[in-house]
Amino acid sequence: MTVQVRRLAADDWEILREVRPRALIEAPGSFYEKHSDSIALTADEWRARLSAANKVTLLAESDGEPAGMVSGVPAGPDERDPDAALMLSMWVAPAFRGVGVADRLTSELLVWSREQAYKRLLLWVYAAAPRAAAFYRRAGFEPTGRVETFYDPTRPLTLMSQTL
Repeated sequence: MTVQVRRLAADDWEILREVRPRALIEAPGSFYEKHSDSIALTADEWRARLSAANKVTLLAESDGEPAGMVSGVPAGPDERDPDAALMLSMWVAPAFRGVGVADRLTSELLVWSREQAYKRLLLWVYAAAPRAAAFYRRAGFEPTGRVETFYDPTRPLTLMSQTL
């Protein structure tokens, strides 16, 4: 199986509009955004998600079929690290799990983060997602010791970091 990863541009908004809701249906507990909010977005709002100069959305494809996606943005106030990028919304379609798609997406996001001159790549992972946390450790991320609950006190998140 050949997997290609590419950076989505504003003109790719229809692809994002197709894939993002699929991720939210398949793994609703993995994201802040709700499926109902995502399907209510207009074409202009989808385009805007792909137009910001300081962020990236990566799409993995195999034989033209979406296999996964991830986004990168500047770390914000929650992360308390102005020299870091933040990985958001990693998702791999069930049919493509365990075959290296997450590795490819993570590698390409690390490339983007270095191109942007960030010193670290951060991510939040839910305590209820041990498989994801194990993948991130294998990919070189380490827990920072910070655990937060943000929007839901029953769902702790651990901040992980990789030095670039």
